[in-house]
Amino acid sequence: MLILAFNVKAAQNNVYDLSEWQGNFTDSQVQQLKKEVPFVILRVQYGSAYYDKTFDHNRNMLDKYKVPYGVYSFSQYESVSDAKNEARVFYKRAPNAKFYVNDYEDQTVKSGGTNEATLAWLNELRPLVGKRKILFYSYQSFMIQHASKAISAYDGYWLAAYQSNEPTREHVLWQYTDHYYSPALGKYIDSSLLTSKKSDWFIGSTGANIIENTKYYNYHHKFTIKSSSQNNFYNHVYDDNKYKSKLSLNSYSVNHRGKTVTVNKKALVNGKTYYRCYYGNKLLGWINSDSLSDYVTYQNVNQFKNIKNNPKNNFYDHIPGSHFSNIKLTHHGKSYSKKKVKVVAKAKKYGWNSYYYKCYYDGKNLGWIYQSAF
Repeated sequence: MLILAFNVKAAQNNVYDLSEWQGNFTDSQVQQLKKEVPFVILRVQYGSAYYDKTFDHNRNMLDKYKVPYGVYSFSQYESVSDAKNEARVFYKRAPNAKFYVNDYEDQTVKSGGTNEATLAWLNELRPLVGKRKILFYSYQSFMIQHASKAISAYDGYWLAAYQSNEPTREHVLWQYTDHYYSPALGKYIDSSLLTSKKSDWFIGSTGANIIENTKYYNYHHKFTIKSSSQNNFYNHVYDDNKYKSKLSLNSYSVNHRGKTVTVNKKALVNGKTYYRCYYGNKLLGWINSDSLSDYVTYQNVNQFKNIKNNPKNNFYDHIPGSHFSNIKLTHHGKSYSKKKVKVVAKAKKYGWNSYYYKCYYDGKNLGWIYQSAF
């Protein structure tokens, strides 16, 4: 317990971490809780195998009364692969949390290093949660022994230290007691202090001071996912300030490379363009335009055409702007000035009225060239 002189500050900056041990919340408890703390942190699981019995109920109650919450997983991973699995299960159980915590205070790793497993947990979760914070929780002695290297990759350290004076070790949240009385819950609970970061750092802005930076438009089009796409699909536009705290991964683009998608919305933000994409009737989410290419339709033909004198166009192994990686120039168009070439296929980009043609000369495949070369 802290000395009395610290109680005023504690009352203003307390954050509770809660689990099934506190039971199911009632309406009146949560309404009062909203007045006591800026947010709470709920335990979701004890390893991937055990799901807290009260989590669903208590999360729903917090949502009902708009009490922000972060979540933590009491980690039990035994290896790098197990750590990755725990992180995936953790996110699946709490996809809408404001932030996430790896509560690693019990040494369970049996193969591979503890730092490696702790870092793998983070790296598996990172692309799923977007820009939301991921914290590491433990006692300082345990952290130094088992996660001193991995901790630097986390967004912050939630330090457990039951003492009167604030620890000198850098931290973003300090769990200072396991015996703090909450009038709302009528129980003694774990409590932490916000001393170095404001609540907005954890949960994002509540809305009053958000600067709108994204413009949305209706836009109907077809694209093909690039074969080299590295961006992913998110539930909101990645750089939109309004949805920063709610951003989460919908789907990996690697699973859709080369596939055709339809879009019905376009967003412009910070000089970037994003599209809301569907694959068939399934919503994939928003993705950066860098991952999209022209949708091209192809048709076999059998005809001859004459190349004009000194055309500015060149031949390529694939349609320029299509989804293929590393599209290469195969022949200069001017090298075939006034030559008659055989055309075996034509292709048109979505929304265009003009064509590209696949050409052969003396049995040699020249590649694709734009129609203005003829």
